[in-house]
Amino acid sequence: MWLPLWIAVALAQAPETPAPETPDPEVPAEPEAPFPDLVDEGTGTGWGPLARPIVVEKIVVVGTRRIEKAAVIAAVGVHEGDLLTAEKARRDLRAIYQTGFFRDVRLEIEPTTEGRGILTIQVAEKPAVRDVRISGNKKIDEDDIREVLDVKSFSVLNQAQVDRNIQEIRELYIDKGYYLVEIEVKQEPVGDDQVDVTFEIQENRKVIVQDVSFTGNENVPDNKISKFLAIKEGGPIPWLTSSGTFKQSELESDQQRISLVFLEEGYVEVQVDPPKVYLSPDKRFIYINYHITEGDQFAVGEVKVAGEFVPEEGLTEEALTEIMNGRPVVEVQDEQWREATGRRAPLFAGVENRGPRLETGETFKYSTVQQVLANLTALYEDQGYAFANIIPDTRTHPETKTVDVTFVAEHGEKYRIGRINVTGNDPTFDKVVRRELQIAEGDLYRGSLLQASRVNLERLGFFDEVNVSTPRGEEEGTLDFNVGVSEQPTGSFSLGMGYSNLENFTITANVSKNNFLGLGYQMAAAINWSGLRQQGNVSLIDPYFLDSNWFFQFDLYSVDRQYQLNEYQRGGSVSLGRYVDLRRKDIRVNLDYTFEDVGLTNIDPYRSLLLGGDLYRNGLTSSLGTSIVMDKRNNRLFPTQGFYTSAATSLAGGVRIGDDRVLSIFGGEFNQVETTYNFRFYQPLVPRTDNLVLRFNTTVGALFSTDGRPIAYIHRYRAGGINSVRGFNWYSLGPTIRSPASDDPIHADEDLIVGGTQTWINNLEIQTPIIRGAGIAGVVFFDAGNAFGDPWGEGNITPFGLRTAIGAGIRWQSPIGPLRFEYGV
Repeated sequence: MWLPLWIAVALAQAPETPAPETPDPEVPAEPEAPFPDLVDEGTGTGWGPLARPIVVEKIVVVGTRRIEKAAVIAAVGVHEGDLLTAEKARRDLRAIYQTGFFRDVRLEIEPTTEGRGILTIQVAEKPAVRDVRISGNKKIDEDDIREVLDVKSFSVLNQAQVDRNIQEIRELYIDKGYYLVEIEVKQEPVGDDQVDVTFEIQENRKVIVQDVSFTGNENVPDNKISKFLAIKEGGPIPWLTSSGTFKQSELESDQQRISLVFLEEGYVEVQVDPPKVYLSPDKRFIYINYHITEGDQFAVGEVKVAGEFVPEEGLTEEALTEIMNGRPVVEVQDEQWREATGRRAPLFAGVENRGPRLETGETFKYSTVQQVLANLTALYEDQGYAFANIIPDTRTHPETKTVDVTFVAEHGEKYRIGRINVTGNDPTFDKVVRRELQIAEGDLYRGSLLQASRVNLERLGFFDEVNVSTPRGEEEGTLDFNVGVSEQPTGSFSLGMGYSNLENFTITANVSKNNFLGLGYQMAAAINWSGLRQQGNVSLIDPYFLDSNWFFQFDLYSVDRQYQLNEYQRGGSVSLGRYVDLRRKDIRVNLDYTFEDVGLTNIDPYRSLLLGGDLYRNGLTSSLGTSIVMDKRNNRLFPTQGFYTSAATSLAGGVRIGDDRVLSIFGGEFNQVETTYNFRFYQPLVPRTDNLVLRFNTTVGALFSTDGRPIAYIHRYRAGGINSVRGFNWYSLGPTIRSPASDDPIHADEDLIVGGTQTWINNLEIQTPIIRGAGIAGVVFFDAGNAFGDPWGEGNITPFGLRTAIGAGIRWQSPIGPLRFEYGV
């Protein structure tokens, strides 16, 4: 036998025998005569002297122990000097009971003179709560339960408060799927008019949503509906996930979600009946059924705009029509601005860039209407009309199965920005937040700039949450811009030891802070020490040097490597950049200077003589270069969408100006030009989530000698390793040459990896969170790369020369810093 859920639950919780009816202990239905000693002797009824009004000369409170007397007096409506009647006495008696602090209340009046008297309020307090205990809870932590309790120790026991707390605890369990939880409160007297209050919880079995079914949906399959519902079927392992949890509050919302699914498919006359919910006889499972009446599928009919236009501000019927037909708002605004200023159209102006549009004859989609509506509203908001109202007026034609849509515009009043208030930024300085804002106090309200400001703050990576709001300001016609942020940890310190098949044991120590001193500086220092690598570096970045639109970076480093040969590299670099796009600050041009001492140790005599001694040589490198960087990522620390690209070129030393003369410009022993390009791309594979994120990285580099000598080994490109082509040892890929190993002619020549003058590295990854709360993610990857160009200038970059590897790994944003465990073959 199947019972409707609400009936079954009621039966499950009902007592076997009905409780006797008792009056409400909190508020008596009708208090007896409050003045028993003043009952009218003549009639035996009434209110004694209160048969006629009495003036209260004084109010006296008797019997309070913990409750202030003033609290009792404040509860009554009669004050000294007021006229007291039977009705007022009845009202005040109820008011004192309703405070919940007293188990007995009596009102007595002592006549003093004719028509006057002293009112005595005699109370008996309820016991005080000595301790609040919780028992029986296994599925919900005690701390979580206590967060919803307001019955506290040393407070007066209030039954209404206790009942409210029972309901709060019940809601906690219902949210976890324990719909049949039972909660009983026991009060144990402990003397001195005190009690211990215990909330005894019987959790019972979790109720799982076993099945969510649909009837009447002939053209939209079940799976297309169910994926949008908040209440989902439990599946095979409901105890490990939140699926299968029943929430009464979500039933009506799911009913609306089903309607939206059908509206998205053009069924504009769809009707979804209230769901039928059943509980299984063993009270373990819930079954939900929705009946749907689809109706006919409709297409888009006539689409037009109407209402209030402001041609001088670009709010024309033509502009709105273009947006309605799929042209992006920013493109319409840009064209209007260029026409007004006489600027030339951009290079790619002719490239079609279509957004959401309503086209006659296409299936009607509710989401498209909402997207077009948002774009039309955005056009008005960017002209200061903060409360512009665009109304989609729809008219259905059942005979043709079409829907006409007219967007009616009402612009309202213009607004400016009043005060800008920043909260939650501790320890971040105000200026770090304000310099990311694209709008200032007194500026015309522009919705797109408010949105851009929020995006800029999120991209910093300093804040866990960024909220913006625009309440009305103090002055007429203004809106304040409130920016609320929630700080997140931006620093890390790690000290650890690891093991790899190449370097054996490795000791690492890293400290970094991406919001150093709360000023937005990025600071990092690291030491990595193993049998094959000894590396230390320190860097400091100020993205707004001296509070300007300039960028400054300083680096010091020392590296010793023993992979193929014993190498060293010690030096530093300084970079000064300027933001090109002052609004978004995501395009920057840099000037970079590097000075370093590089070379090899323990070179055997045969290698030191190769190519006339030019290949394996040491010396100082002094170079100056320029670079351009474009960063369009949604988060600079943990990006999931967008792209980053950079191009750089630098000159080290000088250039040859004759057969035997080299013009030294920057000094040093190496004369060469290096050009590099890097591109990184991030894209979620599942829309609007980061469950699967595609990551792609490609790097191309080339070296050219400017003095006619071969590029030295220490500067040449070599591929392989965890930051290059995974699955290959560090610096094991690149051009090789044959060389004798010793002066003994019987020893065979050996292949020496000398590196190349060109490189091309590609990394393709798909990352998915495994345990999101712990920062653990899984990754699969495909790498392809190599170095090209031997010392004689032969061999250029070719796709056929790329070495490939595939693999998988685990990444963990641990408390001691990011950790990577990856394996490639």
